[in-house]
Amino acid sequence: MVTDRFLEHRDLAVLEMSLARDEHHQGTLSEFFTQYGTVCKAYEDEEGVILFARASKALRLDLQYVKNDDVKRNMKAMLTGFDGLAKRAKENGFLEIIFTSNSPMMRKFCVKRFGFVEECNELRKFL
Repeated sequence: MVTDRFLEHRDLAVLEMSLARDEHHQGTLSEFFTQYGTVCKAYEDEEGVILFARASKALRLDLQYVKNDDVKRNMKAMLTGFDGLAKRAKENGFLEIIFTSNSPMMRKFCVKRFGFVEECNELRKFL
C-alpha cells in the first residue's frame, strides 16, 4: 500500500542520492525540495520511499497576442507590464512564474530580458 507523508530530515540522504543518480535532475540540490514556501511529500510503500513531490505556489501564464506579426507592440507591452506583474505575483506569495511557448523567438526573449530558465519548452522564473 502506498502512503504519503511530509518530507522529514531522515529523507534527505535518500533524496540526495536519487538526485545524484537521475540524469534528468543533474545539478538539482535537495534544498530545492525544502525551499521556503514549498511543500514536499514523500510517497512510500513497505519497501521504502518511492518518490518525492515538491509543490509550490506558481503563476501559470498564457499569452495571446492579437497580432503575432506586430513584434514591436508585443515586445513593448511585455517590457512595460511584465516586471509589474512579477512584482505583484511575488507580493501575493507566488514563488515562480511558468509558461510554455512554441515560439523560439519568444523563449529567447524571455530568457534574455526577464531571466526565465528554459526546460523542455517550459519557461520558469523564480521570484
